[in-house]
Amino acid sequence: MKLAGVLDPANRAMIKLSRGRVFALALAGVLLISIPDALFGYEISLSVFYLGPVGIATWYAGRTSGVAIALISTLSSLAEYFTAAPVFASPAIMAWNGLLHLGFMLTVAYLLDSLRSHVEIVQELARSDPLTGIFNRRAFLEHLQYRLDLAARDAKSIALAYIDLDDFKRLNDDGGHAEGDRVLRRVASTLRESIRRSDVVARLGGDEFIVLINGADRTGVESLVAKVREALLRALDDEQVSVTCSVGCMRFPAPPPDADAAIRAADALMYKVKRQGKNAVAFGVYDDQTKRAAETAR
Repeated sequence: MKLAGVLDPANRAMIKLSRGRVFALALAGVLLISIPDALFGYEISLSVFYLGPVGIATWYAGRTSGVAIALISTLSSLAEYFTAAPVFASPAIMAWNGLLHLGFMLTVAYLLDSLRSHVEIVQELARSDPLTGIFNRRAFLEHLQYRLDLAARDAKSIALAYIDLDDFKRLNDDGGHAEGDRVLRRVASTLRESIRRSDVVARLGGDEFIVLINGADRTGVESLVAKVREALLRALDDEQVSVTCSVGCMRFPAPPPDADAAIRAADALMYKVKRQGKNAVAFGVYDDQTKRAAETAR
């Protein structure tokens, strides 16, 4: 736990650096290692320490940077063998040691690059809903909290449109889960195609979806939600299913305490639509009274 507490801030700091700065940092590491490596000569080899700069360059700047640092570290390590020329009389021995160093460093660089690619794939899968391919609840909560922090800093508003499919359970019971899954995928693709690039859609679970609308005023929010709902109803009609949608859209002129509070507020508004007959949309503005209603509804 203590090690993770040290590495996490360092990892976040490295991610913020540009590739050029990461490469410069790795190059500085090579130079720092090469000085004592040359001074110690052949009796004490510091070649293994070059793994640090090679690893940093590969992980944070890409395989090309890692390979370049591996080549530079090989040239630096050769300084040790040149200082030991009376011992290693044959240039072939120095060349052999240099090739071994280079081969080892290149192998590490390629393995790290492959590992990083697999980690990125796993992270993406962990953030995506396996059925629809859009954000899952966990990923959406993280993104929403980030947007709330930005909204608080920049004094901008956001809105959440909580969407629940009406009578979806009956569709699953009558048509089977394969039919239900097909409709869910169509809903997700329709939502994704209907929103702006700056907005985000996620599946919270079951037949519940949510759209994060960034930086829009009341008119803009209502217009976008109307467009999304119209597209969604048209897609459901094309699928020839007796399913509609209830939408609760909550606008936040000032950010709520956290992402969970924001979702609860939009969720409560959606359930108000459900209680009043379904297949409609309700708009609200987040305030203290709305907050209390969101916490007691359901």
